[in-house]
Amino acid sequence: MNKKCQVFTPENYVRELLDSVGYTEHLYGRKLLENSCGDGNILVAVVQRYIDDCVSNGLSRTRIKNGLARDIYGVEIDPEHYQKCIENLDEVLKKNNINKVEWKVYNFDYLRWNEGIQFQFIIGNPPYITYSELKKDEQKYVKETFETCVKGKFDYCYAFIEKGIKSLAQDGKMAYLIPSSIFKTVFGFNLRNYMKPYISMIKDYTQERVFNNALVKSSIMVLDMQRQQKILHYRDIALGTGIDILVDQLTDKWFFTENVTKGTHRFGDYFKVSHVVATLLNEAYVLKEEYYEETEQGFLCKGHHIEKDMVRDTATPRSLRYKKKEKIIFPYTYENGHLAGFDERVFESTYPETAAYLNDFREKLDKRQKDKSAKWYEYGRSQALEGLDDDKLLISTVITDKVAVYRLTKSCIPYAGMYVVCCDDNSEYTLEDAMRILESRDFRQYVLDVGIHISGSSLRITSRDVEDYKFQEESYGKDTF
Repeated sequence: MNKKCQVFTPENYVRELLDSVGYTEHLYGRKLLENSCGDGNILVAVVQRYIDDCVSNGLSRTRIKNGLARDIYGVEIDPEHYQKCIENLDEVLKKNNINKVEWKVYNFDYLRWNEGIQFQFIIGNPPYITYSELKKDEQKYVKETFETCVKGKFDYCYAFIEKGIKSLAQDGKMAYLIPSSIFKTVFGFNLRNYMKPYISMIKDYTQERVFNNALVKSSIMVLDMQRQQKILHYRDIALGTGIDILVDQLTDKWFFTENVTKGTHRFGDYFKVSHVVATLLNEAYVLKEEYYEETEQGFLCKGHHIEKDMVRDTATPRSLRYKKKEKIIFPYTYENGHLAGFDERVFESTYPETAAYLNDFREKLDKRQKDKSAKWYEYGRSQALEGLDDDKLLISTVITDKVAVYRLTKSCIPYAGMYVVCCDDNSEYTLEDAMRILESRDFRQYVLDVGIHISGSSLRITSRDVEDYKFQEESYGKDTF
């Protein structure tokens, strides 16, 4: 298993997980599973609570011992962590003067574990690992086995959540510490639909990094097989706020807000929002201000006079923010607004200095996971280039304090962020309108609602998010000038 996913649960969150499902009293005879138990951070707390509750109810040490062997389950795939977990559980027994227990903790892959047992409680912190970090055979197995993972680039924890739901008893409850991104990512759509009949509570750590060495923002979610009302109780732990949401109102992305979209005009009906070019090797194409010199022949960089026709202005939200001037090698041309490439021989003979400069990066360029049709000297992905030959706006995919919007010229080729151009059939709104819309207070609030928390107060948004924003007609438009 990828070591990245072996992140263990801090003690205060262990308490919150257990409290969230009511694992506090009358625990004897009620089965609990921790399905990725690591060193036993959660199970140690579970066992101590179990013992304390049994003692308070007057049960003998023998009955407690037998109950622990019958009621507490764990699964851990890593043999070292599994062994450490057993040792930690035995230490709890020793502190409480209870004889050795034959623990039902298994050194096994939970996704392939089939005990056929139904649990009253399932508690966990499933592996934080992305689709691309899984081995190919594991990707295939998960896709073929779990319906929430059939489409797209799922996160590994989706399968743990689905299997956990299937393992709950009719009166069962599950509390998981999960990446909060699952409530809004495109590939989490099937999972969200799968959870909707049972989701009862979300405790969202929007401004808090639960794990010191993990960049993801986390939430505790509670699923209840006997949920009485179709209400989701949402709590923003950092802000100390909460809201009750009708589950039936949760649709594509899950919004945890009382804010109602005021507008009726969808931004994407008038403006096209796209992610910028993907060279897949920026170090080869981007000429940093401190490393090039503009001359009569072109741009002198690392011993090569790169031809002027092959160089364009470039920008990123970050470079514009800090007023850095960068250039980018652009081994294409536009003919009547449409992208055109060069035959390799023509390129190398017409632009020998550019070809020689890029050839210095040839080994890295050849190793890119580029489009099949891309030549060695071209960008790894060319799809975004088709719409770039126009005046445009640039915004970042990560929003922190405000939405910064930058105006770019037709010839500028940005390599980070998202760009905005007018749709061909848009005769009502201009790029100036688009800029005012994106800089508005209403759009900023929309970002707070739709964005995925990544660090501090920063949120990530997508081109689809921007296109789906609805603005008020009367505030913008050519008739307002």
